[in-house]
Amino acid sequence: MHAVNGGDPLSGPRDGALRITLAGWTVALDVEDDALAGPLRRVFGAFLAPDAVAPDARLVMRNPPSPIAPPTVQELPRLEPGDSGTLRVEGAGYSALLSPDRCHADVIGAGRYPVENVIKVMLASSLAKRGGLLIHGVGLVHEGRAALFVGHSGAGKSTLGGLWLEAGGTVLADELVAVWPVEGGGWRAAGTPWNVPTRTAEAALVAVGTLGWDSTSRWDAQGAGEVARVLLLNALLPEPTPAGRGALVGAAGHVLSSVETTRLVFSRDASAAEVVRARLA
Repeated sequence: MHAVNGGDPLSGPRDGALRITLAGWTVALDVEDDALAGPLRRVFGAFLAPDAVAPDARLVMRNPPSPIAPPTVQELPRLEPGDSGTLRVEGAGYSALLSPDRCHADVIGAGRYPVENVIKVMLASSLAKRGGLLIHGVGLVHEGRAALFVGHSGAGKSTLGGLWLEAGGTVLADELVAVWPVEGGGWRAAGTPWNVPTRTAEAALVAVGTLGWDSTSRWDAQGAGEVARVLLLNALLPEPTPAGRGALVGAAGHVLSSVETTRLVFSRDASAAEVVRARLA
C-alpha cells in the first residue's frame, strides 16, 4: 500500500478541518470520510484548538481505493526513510508519507487509527525538534509539579495512574507523555489523548523514574544511567536513522541531568499516592 502521490504530501487542509493542540503543537486534520468527524472529536475532545489558531502541521487522509477491514490487533507503525528526506509510515491497512520537515502528512487509510498513529509520529518529530521526547509512561501531577514513571509492560503504570486518580490527583496520561525543555531551564510534561482523563494538562517536570512492586511503598534514589536504560526503551523514535537515534539518546541524557531520577516501589493501595504526593509537594 503506497501514498497517493508518491511525492510531497498534500498541503491541505480544507476549510473547517479539525484542529488539535498537543504539547504546544497544533495539527489540522483533513479527512475525506466525513463520518470520522464524530470519532475523532471523541478521541481528541479535550485537545481541540480554536479555529483561529494557525496549525503547525497538517494531516490529510484519503480513503483507500477499495474497502479495507480494520485490523483486529493494533501494531506499532513501521518507519522507513524515503526520497529527499521524506518518511514513510506503514501499518495494518494504512500508509502515510511525511514531508521532509514532518509538518505535512498524506495518508491513505480508513478509520481513526491511521490518524492517531501518524499523529503520534508527527508529535514525536515535533518534540525532537525542541529537544524533547514522547514517552510511553505515566505522568502524575501535584501542585504544578510532575513525575514521569516508565517501565516494561506489567510494571504498574496503569495501576499507579489509577491509584493516583483515586487519591484525587491529576494524571497527564498513562500511555504517552510528552516532555520537552523550556527556555530559561527546566522541563515541561504534557498529557496526550491516549488513556487520559477528560481534560488536558501540563506541568513542570521534576522527576523521572522506574517502577517496582513491594508490600510497602517508598521513593528510592536511582542512578540516571539505570533510569536512562528504561527510558530509552520506552521512547518513541520518530527518525529511524543514526542521527535520529543519536538525538533520542541526547534528549534522554539532557532530561535526566535536569531532574531527579528515582525508583518508585509501591503496593496496590493508597500508600503509593501518599509517597508520590509527599515528594512532589
